[in-house]
Amino acid sequence: MSLGSILKDQWSNPSDILSLLLLIGGDIVQQAIAQLVALRIPHRRKLRDEADDNAYFFTLAPVAFSFGWVAYAFNSLMTVFGTGTLMPAPDTAIVVVNTANGYVRDNNSWVLGRFFRDWEIGLDEMTDAHWPDPAPRDSAGQPRNVSLRVDILEVASSVDPPAVDATWYIGWVVIAVQLGVAVIPWAVWGDWAIFLVCGAGTVFSLLSSSLPQWISEKWAWRRLWKSKTVVLTRGNGNRYAVAVICRPGDPDIEALASARAAPRRYTRAMFLVLTVLWVLLLITVSGIQDNRWFLIAVGGMGMLQNMWAASCVRPASTLGLHLKPYEPRSRIIGYQSDRAVGKPRDEPRITQLTGEEELPAQRDNIDVSDVMGALMEAEKVVPGLGGCLVPIFFPGNLHYDEGPLYGNREKNFWEIAHATMRMRRKEHARWVERGQREDADKAA
Repeated sequence: MSLGSILKDQWSNPSDILSLLLLIGGDIVQQAIAQLVALRIPHRRKLRDEADDNAYFFTLAPVAFSFGWVAYAFNSLMTVFGTGTLMPAPDTAIVVVNTANGYVRDNNSWVLGRFFRDWEIGLDEMTDAHWPDPAPRDSAGQPRNVSLRVDILEVASSVDPPAVDATWYIGWVVIAVQLGVAVIPWAVWGDWAIFLVCGAGTVFSLLSSSLPQWISEKWAWRRLWKSKTVVLTRGNGNRYAVAVICRPGDPDIEALASARAAPRRYTRAMFLVLTVLWVLLLITVSGIQDNRWFLIAVGGMGMLQNMWAASCVRPASTLGLHLKPYEPRSRIIGYQSDRAVGKPRDEPRITQLTGEEELPAQRDNIDVSDVMGALMEAEKVVPGLGGCLVPIFFPGNLHYDEGPLYGNREKNFWEIAHATMRMRRKEHARWVERGQREDADKAA
């Protein structure tokens, strides 16, 4: 047989390729499930001794049948019998900082890592026309670059379920289109093998993503009994930080960063059964001889949907984080100093504290210079917010250490801040709790 005949036969009805394609892209499928796990459906009554709010829910995640499901089944089976986890590792390396004590922990939550990634992408894609405040100009008339931006958010709702968006609905549309394409060979030539593979693959996909273990791991947080403010950031060298103010009864975001849900009783057994079913489907696919292009089209659409779902930017509410801007001040931007103008003039140094000192008044964003200026402004808004980030962006020990500080203005500021921090924290906690009571009265 000539080379031309071989190529013609292969491209008219591909062979020995479908079984290989089914082993590609397992990690994409896992991230797509993690993204689309949202809608929770109760499947039984909650028992009185069950402390986990997610114990009596299962989820529907519209992750379409694609070429990566067999590889995902094998990889997940190994993980489930090992660490017992289903959620992927976070794809964005951030740290979570407690503003009350300055404790820093590495983030192990996929939800927090994806939230910060999407928030960061949203800020990077904003043009000058969409910025709330125009960037100040330097002496040459050019916009000054951002040294550090601190966004301050607070929990808007602690009871609303995760939201669903267009990406979630698109998954169901793709599944319907796949089944429509698979039925064509059956309707035209009486070949129902393609529809059998597509239908079985869709059922196995929905079963794999409907286990309660997914939501138990994705939202493995506890409820707070007192106010807490945490900061998410990549750390020194990055220009974004997000502070989240949580009130009593809100999810503990700091605990989510290192929480680990216990494996469910039936998760291992279910995945073992599903892996066997995926292997049987793989054997079935390898035996299909006719109309292979329809199966390639079905798997290709599913792979595109998986890649889109795994990588797209989505609102924080779809991750279960219902947040809103902090009303007193939600944004602090420190711009690079204009070297031609120089640094702000130092204020006289305070040599002895009397206990009656107050922090300087807040500045507008256009007046805030460099990273240190942004941290100082953040400290004025939320006590401890700037202080806990000084060791992050200026690595070193600051109890009270003048080493990282430039001049008398900054030394005066942080000396007063450390001396009055405990009192200001108590006042801020009372203000937050008073706001919570007012919101409850309005809702009633």
